Amino acid sequence: MDLRLRGKIAMISGASKGLGRAAALGLAEEGVHLALNARGAELLEKLATEIKRQHGVETLAVPGDMSQLADVQAFVRRTVERFGRIDILVNNAGSSQGGIFWEVPDQIWLDSWGLKLFGYVRLMREVIPHMIRQGVGRIVNIVGNTGKQPVPTLLPGGSANVALLNITKGVADSVAKHNIVVNAVNPGPIRTERWDGLMERVGKTLGMTAAEYEATFVKDIPLGRVGRPEEIADLVVFLASERASYLTGTSITADGGMTKSVA
Repeated sequence: MDLRLRGKIAMISGASKGLGRAAALGLAEEGVHLALNARGAELLEKLATEIKRQHGVETLAVPGDMSQLADVQAFVRRTVERFGRIDILVNNAGSSQGGIFWEVPDQIWLDSWGLKLFGYVRLMREVIPHMIRQGVGRIVNIVGNTGKQPVPTLLPGGSANVALLNITKGVADSVAKHNIVVNAVNPGPIRTERWDGLMERVGKTLGMTAAEYEATFVKDIPLGRVGRPEEIADLVVFLASERASYLTGTSITADGGMTKSVA
């Protein structure tokens, strides 16, 4: 199937590892030129070089912290200066610590919302005017299934996810007349560095090993396993493509059946 993505320009935040890296590789395979962001410059530059060599697309690495407005604005400005337009935005930067609710301090909540929630908001706010001028655009927010199914030990990130699902729908409705579609992907447990670190940190607070804590998730997954980053990337690539042009304001959950709902 031709996804009609060749030659498009995509921005991806949190691109150096995990789901962001997988999304970058998936889009590059379809011939998309990439502006990549992450806080770690070394890994980001390495990925940009690797993608350009392997897939023959143009890449731009822009290190920065999406919890800082100036860094968000610089990412957008440099992308437009380099490529002249922004066709696709993939919001992915942001991770949250967890723990026992009454032991989680304010700063963890503030950090969770400051990077993920407000980082997504800031990037959309800066990118959408460019897409309006173009008369077309695709935004994919990588959110998480804890926005629909709370996990008691992951409430800071889950609460940010709820807000992002609400914002995704509201923004989608407000920009639909400009031929801009906005959707969310809700991954469940996915085998990334972030996931492994979360299992270790939260497991430790509960007196469990990372493997023991992960098992509490896997037992509730009908498919019986943690997902692969590439499985989420395939969904992101589809939502960024012309083949998904009639989907907007919705979220697609990819968690092996973990979320208990009828739709």
